[in-house]
Amino acid sequence: MALIPSSDLVRAAAAAQPHVAAIDLDERLARCAAMRSALERVAGAVVDAAVAEAGQPRRFARREMQSALGLLDALPDLAAAIRPVPVPATSGSTLLEWAPYGVVLGWHAANSPVWVPTLVAASALVAGNAVVCRPSSRVRRTTGLVLEALRGAWPGDAVVVADLGGPEAEPLVWDPGVGLVVAHASSATCKRHLAGLGRAYAAGAPLRPYIPEGSGNDAMIVLPGADLDAAAAAAALGGFANAGQLCMSAKRMIVARAVWEDFAPRLAAAVSALVVGDPDDERTDIGPLAEGPARARARAALAEALAAGGRLLVGDGEREAHFTPTVVVLPRSALGVALWREESFAPLRGLVVVDDADEALALANDSPYALGAAVFGPGEAVVAGLRAARVLVDEGPLYQDAHLVVGGVGDSGFAGARPKVEQMVWARRVHRAGGG
Repeated sequence: MALIPSSDLVRAAAAAQPHVAAIDLDERLARCAAMRSALERVAGAVVDAAVAEAGQPRRFARREMQSALGLLDALPDLAAAIRPVPVPATSGSTLLEWAPYGVVLGWHAANSPVWVPTLVAASALVAGNAVVCRPSSRVRRTTGLVLEALRGAWPGDAVVVADLGGPEAEPLVWDPGVGLVVAHASSATCKRHLAGLGRAYAAGAPLRPYIPEGSGNDAMIVLPGADLDAAAAAAALGGFANAGQLCMSAKRMIVARAVWEDFAPRLAAAVSALVVGDPDDERTDIGPLAEGPARARARAALAEALAAGGRLLVGDGEREAHFTPTVVVLPRSALGVALWREESFAPLRGLVVVDDADEALALANDSPYALGAAVFGPGEAVVAGLRAARVLVDEGPLYQDAHLVVGGVGDSGFAGARPKVEQMVWARRVHRAGGG
């Protein structure tokens, strides 16, 4: 791979970045309020665009907007971690400071066209960076409206939009002018980016952190003593919101045998009550699933799971433009099927019945993905042992709280659940002799 010169997009952001960095941190944080007001002013248009472009049910699109606004409210608290602080010194004084990387490239996915670009752009700017944002071509208007609202509080080209298809945009990942990459994408896409970076490094590109926010295959565990009605409602919303196209959805349901007979009808009823239909209808929970890779994989995964001995608890797979919310109960002999081993980015979920909490924990951890997990019922040993960066206890997977940060390890990511603003800076220690 030949080392390419920095693109015009990156150069424009790089020219604006010193002006952002020169703004005092408290003033940058004050601009969060301006960003929030600007985003709230266009909230209606953004929601309309998300419904039209991404097929998000209107209620879910409003929910994502509220998550984005909540993130902007929380950023001043989250940014406390990047304030300069004195640290111990054997003589004189040492100050721990935090410096921006320069230009941050945000690689955004189609399934979260509002919250993800807000998270990346606002965190980068508050940390003193400029940002080049590459929205998915499927949601360019939705994400474009969000970024246009956010950029007004900042000088020049502090926010640059790279309206490029995937293959055209990938060279930005190893552009020599980019200091940091944050990619919300499938784990396969993140690994492809890393492979490209490796080739670019060999050709002389400067090193830069790459923060992958990849796929998830989150477990939801239901144990004896759980509130079964609450668990069933959480599984329905947490498993199937946005047609199941969320990294933090409950994708692998694990239920203790002692509660299975009581839980099964509750789960079937909660999932059956979800309204499948027009995303523009206020009553709709599940919109259509577009024909494409996610639908094709769901079609194949359902057929494989049933052929391996799985049985339908609720749902029947494809129905015209929609993929109905479907739960397949899998025998232990079928846990090698794609529905269990890989992320299902569709309203299709696998469920396994286990004998006890130890078995539930072992099964939950038996995955290369480690994004999140939810546990219903008394099970502190399970909670303590989970290999997941975002754990919810007696709470649904889609619990909204900007302080409960999303992030993973393993094939889900590198950094775990660390606030993005903390990852947008590098540490600098300045020592002064004599305590001056």
